Amino acid sequence: MQAVWIVAIAVGIPVLSGTITRITKLYYANRDKEREISRGAESESLEDIQAGIKELKRRVGNLETILLDQENRTQ
Repeated sequence: MQAVWIVAIAVGIPVLSGTITRITKLYYANRDKEREISRGAESESLEDIQAGIKELKRRVGNLETILLDQENRTQ
């Protein structure tokens, strides 16, 4: 009976530790992938905001030009 317990422990401990190690590796690998996806989405959002700001600057510049032209015509 003791031999069965010894074999069970000798086989069970490595199997359990290997399983726990694999689960841990999978968990951290998936977490890193989720972070990369999140960073990609954040980068895309920042690029959209930057493009919007450039467009607004262009439009403000155009409006300033129009206003200055109108002032010069009236003077």
